[in-house]
Amino acid sequence: MPEPDLPAPKRRGRPPAGGREAILDATLALLHERGVARLTTREVAERAGVSDASVYYHYVDKAGLLRAVFEAGVAPLRTLSLAGLGEGEPREVMTALAEAIERFLDLTLPVIMAAQSDAELRESLAAYMQEEDLGPHRGVQALGRFISEQQQAGRMRDGIDPAGAAVLLVGACFLRSSQRQIMGKGTRSLPSLENVVATLDDLLAA
Repeated sequence: MPEPDLPAPKRRGRPPAGGREAILDATLALLHERGVARLTTREVAERAGVSDASVYYHYVDKAGLLRAVFEAGVAPLRTLSLAGLGEGEPREVMTALAEAIERFLDLTLPVIMAAQSDAELRESLAAYMQEEDLGPHRGVQALGRFISEQQQAGRMRDGIDPAGAAVLLVGACFLRSSQRQIMGKGTRSLPSLENVVATLDDLLAA
């Protein structure tokens, strides 16, 4: 007598590893589209193509999910240094640094702005940034060191404060990214990053 068909055993254990990245990507996309007030783990799961339980497995709750998105966003800032840029032209080096800063801001500003309405999340993110020494100051430090080295080599104007010049570029990156978050990516009223870097390079040229 043939054996009756049995139901397939339920899968247990850890959800597929690829779901973690999909959840982060979905969360960031929904933050851009709808803001944190309307963000739900169920919608994140649907967008990521995973179960609602997978979201809780990886990130526990909504606050943990937002913090994870923020931590993933700081990756460009962690590697922000002159290492690997070689002896490139000043404009090339400043462009590479500025692009890394804008990537960091594009990824983290949605969470930073969302945290302003949640005191616990805001304090958690602030503590994390302080512990890890993260923030726009990393860009100012890296670019400031580069400008100082260029001045000592006679390739940039002497007498200009390196940190002050670096703030001009980092501030422009912050303004450009903030505008994209608030007004959308199609906004074209600000100079391009290429123009910003070119202008600073001209001002600093020996």
